[in-house]
Amino acid sequence: DDLLASRAGATAERHVQLFRILQAKWQCYDAYCRVCMSLGVNQMLQVLSYYAIAHTVVENHSPSTGLALVVGLQCCTVAVGVFDLAGLKRQEIIAVQMIGIMPCIMTVVGLEQGTRDKDGQLDPDENYMW
Repeated sequence: DDLLASRAGATAERHVQLFRILQAKWQCYDAYCRVCMSLGVNQMLQVLSYYAIAHTVVENHSPSTGLALVVGLQCCTVAVGVFDLAGLKRQEIIAVQMIGIMPCIMTVVGLEQGTRDKDGQLDPDENYMW
């Protein structure tokens, strides 16, 4: 029975029925795609955060701008997590996201407090770990 070949194939309800039949066959691929997109966006925001650290804190000697960019990008990371993760409470999602946020924040603070030479370059021999 071809849903679109019959006379009723042009009605508005028929294409919705066809979509539901086809969607049932592709649900596992759709779920996999959503997970991959969520992880990809999360990783892209992390990359932008570390790029902001390298560009503003290390190269341009502007730690306040770097910290502001990192905080903004990490807030976007939390927002994406809240939007994408279903079945968890908001507090649980934020707690999980904090694991990914803390290394970035610690890097900014560590580099901000690092000693610089007379040219403003960071000391490569200094231990920037807390």
